[in-house]
Amino acid sequence: MKKPSKKSYRHDPDSKTYRLEYGPHVRFLPAALVAELTGVSVKTVYKWIAGTHPMDARTRQVLYTRALGLLPCPRWSDWHIDETGRLTAPNGWRFYPDELMGLSYLKQHNGDLQATVARLTVENRQLREALDYVQDKRWPSNVIPLPLAQRQAHKKPG
Repeated sequence: MKKPSKKSYRHDPDSKTYRLEYGPHVRFLPAALVAELTGVSVKTVYKWIAGTHPMDARTRQVLYTRALGLLPCPRWSDWHIDETGRLTAPNGWRFYPDELMGLSYLKQHNGDLQATVARLTVENRQLREALDYVQDKRWPSNVIPLPLAQRQAHKKPG
C-alpha cells in the first residue's frame, strides 16, 4: 500500500465546490460563497465537502434558504425563489414582488365588483317585481284597451 505524501496540500478555493441538493433543486457552490452565506470559515466548508464534519440542521436550513431560495415555513413547502428573484409556485407560476402587489389590488377590485353585482341584482329583482305588479294590475273599469290592430288603424297618417 502506498503511503500518503507528507507534503502539505493547499486547497484552491475555486477548485472545490459544495453540492447543495434539495429535491429537484441542485446547486454547486464555491466554498467561499458557502462560507459567506453560512457565516463559517472556508476550512469548515472544506470539511463538509470532504465529509469529515457534518453540517448541523440550522446551518443547512440557512443554506437552503439563502442559496436555493427555499422558504422555511411549512405553509410555503414546494415554493422557492429562483435565480432571477421570482417567487415560484409548485405549479411553475412565477411572480415578481410588484406582480404580487398587483394581485392584491385585483383581489380588492374584484371584491368591489362583487359588491356592485350584488347591489344591482337586488335592484333588478325589485324592478322586475314592480313591473310584474304593474302588468298584473287590471285596467280601471272606465278604460277599455283597444286591440293592437285598432290602435294602428287610428293613427294619423303623416
